[in-house]
Amino acid sequence: MNIINAKLKKMLFFTAVMLSIFLTSCTSEEDRWTDVKEDPVTEIVTDLDARRIISFQVTNPGESQAIYSAVNNLEKTITVYLPSYYEYQYLETAITLPANTTISPASKELIPVFNTTPVTYTTKAADGTTAVYTVKIVIQQPKLILDELSTASSVFIVNAGTSITLKGENFLPSYEITKVFVVDAQGNKKWQMKQYNEGLNIAGFYAMYVFGATADSPLTLESDTDYWLMMESYNLSVTMKLPFRITN
Repeated sequence: MNIINAKLKKMLFFTAVMLSIFLTSCTSEEDRWTDVKEDPVTEIVTDLDARRIISFQVTNPGESQAIYSAVNNLEKTITVYLPSYYEYQYLETAITLPANTTISPASKELIPVFNTTPVTYTTKAADGTTAVYTVKIVIQQPKLILDELSTASSVFIVNAGTSITLKGENFLPSYEITKVFVVDAQGNKKWQMKQYNEGLNIAGFYAMYVFGATADSPLTLESDTDYWLMMESYNLSVTMKLPFRITN
């Protein structure tokens, strides 16, 4: 019995020691614990600005192919990305606004593509507050390339009244918007060349023009004088690096 009691006492003592260590460890861990709380999150709910523009479309290509423009209601801008092959001089628009909001000028008014000053719209909400949006037209047109007529060792010479063929890349196929001018060394336009004929298609990136004077456009270029050819095609222009000369 004494032996059993001794073993029992040892077991009780060992259990008490282990429990004491466990409780001490838990207390120590709890003392070291720091409860970190996240910052409170405040949800802010705001009403949509009644002066905003919901959507802005260019409808020249037709309703099913309308060009949707980028409206930034924070910076108050409308960015129109216009492919150059449309060759538009003016844009027709369709504008969507919140209920009871008006806009000036009206959406039915045409927007000039090549305006000297930015086009702006003013929206007015029902409460009388206004906002002014600026239209930015970005014409997407590939780089215009015009092949040289002269070489570094030989100046190209053309006779007055004869035609000339220009080659290159990315000419837009319209003599109305693809024009060629003779310019001097300072880049001043001295004469506009005439198209060779009405039926010529320049979509293949070559065009024919003629050095022919007319009653309303006399040929006043001087012989044996260096001139350069400059092409304007819709939004872009390029000037030959090498000069040419004309003889009468």
